Parts: sequence; structure tokens; C-alpha cells
Amino acid sequence: MLAECSTSSRLPSSRASVQIVDSVSQLEAIFEPSVNVVVLRRALPHTLKEEAAQLVSDPGFRKLLTAVPGSAAQEALPAALTTAPGLAEDLTSWVDVLAELTGSERIGVRFARVNTAMCPRLHVDRVTLRVVGTYVGAGTEYLSNDDVDRRWLGHAARGAPDHLSGLLRSGGVIQSAQPGDIVLLKGEAWPENVGGGAVHRSPAVTDATPRLVMTLDPL
Repeated sequence: MLAECSTSSRLPSSRASVQIVDSVSQLEAIFEPSVNVVVLRRALPHTLKEEAAQLVSDPGFRKLLTAVPGSAAQEALPAALTTAPGLAEDLTSWVDVLAELTGSERIGVRFARVNTAMCPRLHVDRVTLRVVGTYVGAGTEYLSNDDVDRRWLGHAARGAPDHLSGLLRSGGVIQSAQPGDIVLLKGEAWPENVGGGAVHRSPAVTDATPRLVMTLDPL
């Protein structure tokens, strides 16, 4: 799929570890050693917005499955999302993209309505590469390497909130993805990336401001 997409110049980013791009082919920026976050900016078509609004209105909406890229993925997601064929097609395309980027033969898919922050503290993931897309609500929040003091990750923060823990350097900015954006987060298990995983967190949400979120992991 990457090869089929048109190419264009990468949008400028003031932070080298974070790359903001405007085409799927540019997601290959994640292979650059200095990069651990790539954000594809995109506007959702009206049909996907309508389907997403329908799903997020269901308080119990949650789908967990394993997709095999290719023909099996084409069957698994539409079967799980019979009332949202456009979203099924969109998720299927991202399963294929992640498989192409990582070489994985199986992709874990979580697609759910979220009304509490799953990971409210800034942290890193012990994965190779995670793809996150928010269809409704606030997007994933992340930090540039220049804005992180990794000495205060995890237990070292002693339970202090992120803005007081020392993890966020003076003048550092927590950046946010927008609804529709696709975020690639390089994890600690990426080859030669121990100590360099993307620092990120889930945004604050409530019952009144739920999110509809896709999370993909190579298995």
C-alpha cells in the first residue's frame, strides 16, 4: 500500500524526533533512527464521521480481534463491523500498512469507545511499533525527545503528576493528534531503541466526551 500512495514533500517539523506528514508513503520516516513519532494528518470523510458517531453512541462498543493482513483481514473486520463498512475498510487498510512496515503476519486490533483515559500518565510502550487513530474525541498526546527528561519515567516520578514530575523539561510542549490523524509510536522493543521509545499518554475523557479509538499492534 505504501508504494501505491502519491508522494509529496514532508511537512516541516520543529522537533526532529516527531515528524508530521501528509501522505501514507511518508510514514516510512519511522525508520529514521532519530524519529520515534510520526503523525499523518488527515481529515475524515463525512461517511466515516457518521459511522464513527453511531458507534461512539453505544456505551458498550468494543472490538478486540487478531487480523491477518491480506484476504483474511478483508473478511475479519467487515464481519466485526457490519454496521460500519467504511470504518471496516479504513481499519483494514491500516492493518495492511502496519504489516508492511513491520513484516508482521498478525496484527492485534482494538477498536473501542473509551470514556476513561487508558494510560493517563506519560509513558513508553514495550512494543515495536504501535498505530493509534482517534475517530471521535481528543487525540493521543506525545512529546518530542527534546522535551523529555527520561530519568523521571515510570516509578522514578514517585506518583507525581506529569507537570510536576520533572519528566517534562522546562519549556516543553505536550503535542496532540487531531481526530482522523494516524499516529505511529515507536516502542522500546524496536531494534536498537531501548531508552528511546515514544513518550505519550491518553488524553483526559469523560462520559460526556468519549473517544472512539483504533489501536494496532504487531503480534
